[in-house]
Amino acid sequence: MDIRERIIQNVTAALQGRVPEETVNIVHDILVLELNEYEVSERCTAVTTAENSVEGMLRRFIATKRVEGLAESTIKRYTEQNLALIRFLQKPLYEVTTYDLRFYLAYRRQQGRVNNRTLDGMRRCFSSFFGWLNAEGLIGHNPCAALKQIKYRKTVRKPFSAAELDRMRMMCGNIRDLALVDFLYATGCRVSEVVHLDIEDIDFERGECVVLGKGNKERIVYLTEVALMNLREYLRSRRDCCEALFVGRGGRRLSKEGIEAAVKRIGAAADVENAYPHRYRHTLATNLVERGMDILKVAAVLGHADISTTQVYCFNNQATTKTDYGRYTA
Repeated sequence: MDIRERIIQNVTAALQGRVPEETVNIVHDILVLELNEYEVSERCTAVTTAENSVEGMLRRFIATKRVEGLAESTIKRYTEQNLALIRFLQKPLYEVTTYDLRFYLAYRRQQGRVNNRTLDGMRRCFSSFFGWLNAEGLIGHNPCAALKQIKYRKTVRKPFSAAELDRMRMMCGNIRDLALVDFLYATGCRVSEVVHLDIEDIDFERGECVVLGKGNKERIVYLTEVALMNLREYLRSRRDCCEALFVGRGGRRLSKEGIEAAVKRIGAAADVENAYPHRYRHTLATNLVERGMDILKVAAVLGHADISTTQVYCFNNQATTKTDYGRYTA
């Protein structure tokens, strides 16, 4: 039976006994005339072969993670690492074993000279993908379940010293750069968070703003009086119409790479090694803890759900530790 005829029969049958027969006939004729202009086919609800292919499953996994609100940088890493694994193994996902994964990681360590920290990051990418495949019923077992965490030495990155902070501020060649470094230190924001901020997001009266962090979670960050002063001066100096908080050449929103380049350039001029934006975040966390702020509140400022993550950011000053040790053991 033509699908159009089935639709007409179903509609008229549903109307029978509910409306007058004359109305049923009118609806019937209208449907016949209207549907005559169209080719109607049934929607196919089956998963296509392409979607069930190895790379098709990866696309579905990535789509799921995007809906869950993962950062685009995380999604990019998941895509790249899992795609590299898929192309290396050249086998159906349901046939992938724990040995296959161990072999690939060992191969990458030997051939690519990859350190354990990077290898464990790769393992986490695989674990998320294969865990999802197993939960969705697309594979019968999760080969990552037996894949142990790869141990690596966790080193706390050294924060900027007070002298380094001052030198970098002094070497800012314009008000934009000065406002930028003061903002990075005062708020402890990630670069990706700063990139997406608009001027209207700043509450100058309260000295704070709301940023959208990892997992699309909002949090309030705060600005010092100096940071607010320099930000006001920078915004007054602008002649563009861009809504972005920080702009580059041509009045366009300053990108992640643009911010990183600016901090690196300032660091080089100030003779400060390893100058990068995220180091301001480490510096703020360390200074707040050393000056007595509760680590739970520091975690809230940084947007960490787990204080163990915050502890990684806090550099342990050995001189201060020794002084405290002497005070408490005297």
